[in-house]
Amino acid sequence: MTDRHQQPPVKPFGQFSIDIPEPMVLPNGVEMYVVTGGDQEVNRIDVIHRGGLFEEVPHRLVSQSTASMLTQGTTSMSSQDIAECFDFNGAWAGSRCSHNHTIMSLNSLNRCFDKTLPVLHDLVFNPSFPEREFQVYRNRCLGAYRTARERVRYLANVEMNRIFCGEDYPLAADITDDDIISLDTAKLREFHSRYYHAANRTIILSGGIGDREIGMVAEAFGSDADNGTGADEFKTVAWRHSDKHFSFVEKPSAVQSAVLMQLPAVPRNHPDYFHLRILVTALGGYFGSRLMSNIREEKGYTYGIGAALIGSRMGGYVTISTECDCAYTKPLIDEVKLEIERLRQEPIPMEELEMVKSSMLSDLVKNLDTPFAIASNVSSVILFGIYPQYFNEQIKAIRSVTPADLLAVARRYLLEENLYTVVAGLL
Repeated sequence: MTDRHQQPPVKPFGQFSIDIPEPMVLPNGVEMYVVTGGDQEVNRIDVIHRGGLFEEVPHRLVSQSTASMLTQGTTSMSSQDIAECFDFNGAWAGSRCSHNHTIMSLNSLNRCFDKTLPVLHDLVFNPSFPEREFQVYRNRCLGAYRTARERVRYLANVEMNRIFCGEDYPLAADITDDDIISLDTAKLREFHSRYYHAANRTIILSGGIGDREIGMVAEAFGSDADNGTGADEFKTVAWRHSDKHFSFVEKPSAVQSAVLMQLPAVPRNHPDYFHLRILVTALGGYFGSRLMSNIREEKGYTYGIGAALIGSRMGGYVTISTECDCAYTKPLIDEVKLEIERLRQEPIPMEELEMVKSSMLSDLVKNLDTPFAIASNVSSVILFGIYPQYFNEQIKAIRSVTPADLLAVARRYLLEENLYTVVAGLL
């Protein structure tokens, strides 16, 4: 039996890799990625179309609303029919939007796939956007955004988008009641017709699947002729950083303040990107990070604080976010700046770096746990334009990085004069 009075030995990670499969091309040109594995006879299919948050201008929320309304009725099924079919067959369907894509997902049992896949096909190809369900959805949106505007984190995010990315950035303006009220089903139908076609589509099928499930998906989504005008180009909006590096959004009734700090960084294909990601992880990317150890554990200013390096099609940026008692807002910001400066002045001790490496490799190994986790990596390649060897190059960088590498990167990019700070709440 295991002796639970003794700590189990800590062993270094062995060799592993995260490989992105080559897509198969369906007769209509749609690319389909297949990720097989696992002991359970379950599957997930992600139907991805170009057209997301950046394509909503001038109609705010239209991509999100179109995706959300897909399950509310088709030309042959009511919302109740759809819900009953999925419930009876142990399936679940949902949708989400990214900057340039919308994703419709179905989780299903293999033995019920012949019942659930045709419904998913109907949702994607023949949504009816029924008026009654749309009115319910729109009222729900009104309530959700009115609630969001009362939250300091939401206010900080909107303001940061404005000063860090520019006034014309698609996510820089608050969603108003008028934006929601002006939505109608005609706008949703127009968006669906514009973006939901074969040239814009990519499919990821994952799970404990075999030839039967692969063939069913290929037949369902590979036979429609493209009704669009070719694949849409990815819409990008160049960031225009403001000269204003600090912004305060007052919320008189706030109990806590939201603090959001950002630094311009480099895109994923830059040689410094992986080393910068490791550095940011040491700063605030895991529970034992410097920000957590100082600001949470030692000072008690906040329950949690985190930092991350975000890579997008527009570039990269370092973000630090937290919420704290309004009385601690200023000292918390000072401590964040102190920890950033420490990384610029002192090499990270080897013992600490080994802990950071172990944490990052642990997270990457989790991406191999299930076929669904691997499929999420495939999704990242599609959604964010990550090149297929990105993950394996990241593994190599983590294993080989030195304290001197991280000190050099810190001195290049962790510059206080480039830091943008937003506080929403009270100072």
